[in-house]
Amino acid sequence: MVNHEASVTNVGSHVSQLLRSIGNWSRPSGHGLYMFRSMFVASSTAALVGLATAAVGGILTGSGSLFFIVGSCLGFLGGSLHYYRMSLAQALSALDEHPTLMQLHLAYNFPWLGYQHLARSQLRSDQWRGTTFARQGNLIAAWLSASDALDEIHDRKTALILEAIVKEAASKGLADGKQGGEMIGA
Repeated sequence: MVNHEASVTNVGSHVSQLLRSIGNWSRPSGHGLYMFRSMFVASSTAALVGLATAAVGGILTGSGSLFFIVGSCLGFLGGSLHYYRMSLAQALSALDEHPTLMQLHLAYNFPWLGYQHLARSQLRSDQWRGTTFARQGNLIAAWLSASDALDEIHDRKTALILEAIVKEAASKGLADGKQGGEMIGA
């Protein structure tokens, strides 16, 4: 009898070893996570744009194959560029909001580049906007590896805000209840 659960675990172990050997991607974060997400977004965009251009080309010329090839190439390029720009915008925003956390993840992901020695003044989005693609890519990788911590910060802030709203509503409700009770009793 074949133990399918063990064979799936064994395959997962081999994939993990392969990813670890080509870039320490046993659990994708940072640069590995960016590549996987970028490929997914770009491939999805390529398929949609390719199918749309093939349909238009089929209607106009009777054959959509060349239109599909051109459309899917343009879709892949457009999807990749859009994902890069959106990731960079979010990474720059995270840098402005949480510079120490982003510096930690820059230093963790790229210890050989000296990000751990950056001055606080260098950890602002305006210092990173016009830099090289490599440096911006490092920031995006750091943002992706910090995403769990950033999510936790967001969740805690949301909980504090909700708690304050509930307290305000409760105190307002008690005040309205007192006034209403006084009016009824009066």
